[in-house]
Amino acid sequence: MQIHSLPIARPDETLYSVAARIRLANAARNDRDACRSMFGPSRNMRVSEFPVNLAHFCGITHECFGNPARVLSNLTLAGFFERLDSRPWHAGSSNAPVATAGYGLATLSNGSAGRWRICRRCVENDLAHHATAFWRRAHHLPTGFLCTIHDTPLATCMSSPLERHNRFLLPEQTSATTVLPEIDWVTHHHLLARLTALGIDVLEDGRQPVDARTVRATLFNALGDRGLLTTSGLLRRVQFASEFAHRYHFLSQHPDFSLALSPKGIDILQRGLSHPGPARSAAHNLLLIDWLFGTWQAFHQQCLWQATMDCLTLSTINVRQDEVTHQHRKACVAFLEAHTLATRSCFSRAAPASFRWLLRNDEEWLNGNLPRVRPMRTQGTLF
Repeated sequence: MQIHSLPIARPDETLYSVAARIRLANAARNDRDACRSMFGPSRNMRVSEFPVNLAHFCGITHECFGNPARVLSNLTLAGFFERLDSRPWHAGSSNAPVATAGYGLATLSNGSAGRWRICRRCVENDLAHHATAFWRRAHHLPTGFLCTIHDTPLATCMSSPLERHNRFLLPEQTSATTVLPEIDWVTHHHLLARLTALGIDVLEDGRQPVDARTVRATLFNALGDRGLLTTSGLLRRVQFASEFAHRYHFLSQHPDFSLALSPKGIDILQRGLSHPGPARSAAHNLLLIDWLFGTWQAFHQQCLWQATMDCLTLSTINVRQDEVTHQHRKACVAFLEAHTLATRSCFSRAAPASFRWLLRNDEEWLNGNLPRVRPMRTQGTLF
C-alpha cells in the first residue's frame, strides 16, 4: 500500500483506530497488505493482532504521529500497564523494547485482543462532526465501565473474532450491546464511576513508574493499617479473601473480573503479595488501589513517602555501618602501633571482637594491613 494521505490523530485515539483510518484513506489490495505496509513484513494473517514495529510505522508515516516513544505514549496503553507493572504481554527472554518487539496491534491499543468497547453517544457525535468514528483508549481500560463524557455505560462490541481478524473495523461498523445483566448499573453506579476515573487517572499520569519493591511495601503498610497482617508481617489470608471478595462481589460475573474475583484468582493475588514474583494483573492492582487508597493520587503520594523513608533508612544503616567499620579498624591500627611484631593470632587474642568483625566484613582491608604469615616450606633432603 502506498500511503499518500494521513489522518489527524484525535484525542485519546488508539493506534488500531489510526491504522484503520490510514487504510480507509489509501488504496491497498486488502487490509493485511495495509498492515504490512504500516507495521513491517510479517506472515501473520490476523489484522487485529498484526505484529507492530513502531520504528517502521514512524518511518513510513514520516513521524507525523511522533517518534516511537511518543506513539506508545499517546496511542497505546503501554504506559498505563507500565505504571501498574501489569503488562498483558510477555517480554520473553530477550526483553526487547515494546516499540520493536512485535506485540499485537489490538493488544497494544486495547490491552486485550478481546476487549472492544464503544459509547453510542460518542459514536453519534463523531459521525455528526467527522466522516468516521474512532476507538478511544479510555473505553478499553480494564475498569472502563462508563463513558466519562456522557456518564453512560459503555457498550461491548459483538463482532465475531473472525471478522475482526480479517479486516479493520471502526465503531460504526460494529454491532454492540450496552446492558450486562450481571451488573446492577443503578445500584453500583458510584463505584463503577470511581473505578472508571481511577483507570483514567493512571492512563493520564505522565510521571515515572514507581518501582515494584516500593509499591509492595506501600500496599503492605495499608493492609497493616486495616488489621490484615499478623504481628510477624504475614498476610491474614482468610480475612483478606473475605473482605476483598465481599467488597467487589458485584463484579464477580463481569467478563473482565470473573477470574480475578474467583477463589483461584484471589489465591493467586495473595501468593503474589506474600511472595514477590510475577507481576499482578491490572484488574487486581486497580481493585487494591481503589480499596486501600481510594484514588490514584493518594496511592502515588504514599509510594513517594515510602520511597523517601526507605532511602532515609538505608542512609542511616550506611552511616552506622561506616561508624562500626571505623571503630574496628581503629582498634586494629592501635594494636599494630603498640606491637612491633604483630601477628593475627596475637590480634585475635587482644581484640577478638574486632578481629572477627574485620575478618567477616572487611577482609580486604585486614589483608592489606595485617596479612597472614605463611611459613616457608623447606624441601626435605632426598638422601
